[in-house]
Amino acid sequence: MVLGGDVGGLGVLVSAIVGFTASLWGYYSYSRGSETPICRPGGKADCLAVYSIPQAWILGFHLSSIAPYYYGLTLVLALISTITWWEPALRILAITQWGGLLMVPYLVYLELFIARAICIYCTIMHISTLAIALLTLDELLKALAITGV
Repeated sequence: MVLGGDVGGLGVLVSAIVGFTASLWGYYSYSRGSETPICRPGGKADCLAVYSIPQAWILGFHLSSIAPYYYGLTLVLALISTITWWEPALRILAITQWGGLLMVPYLVYLELFIARAICIYCTIMHISTLAIALLTLDELLKALAITGV
């Protein structure tokens, strides 16, 4: 069960939609190499400066092209678990969000100290991941306690 019951389930779903939308905007900004309404080159909120650092690539893939898949999976799992309350989907959602949350400090470090800029879309995705992770904490604890029963 999600913390907060039905309200928590709605929070998970809304956070997943927000994260997915931000990942699409981030990918659009990266793939076009252009500014968007909330990210302007040269300012503190400069997504392109964040996208251009070498650390934004993992195994030949740019993080902005991985994010829509991650948040797409998040959205699908959120929909399944909110509509059906199917335990495996909720547990997978919890595990993926807590796994993603482990990356957030490193990604924030890259933004602040390597790129010296903030990516608003990235920040929205970080907050989305944090919200879902906190709302699914109970499921994560259940998943870690599985003993083969």
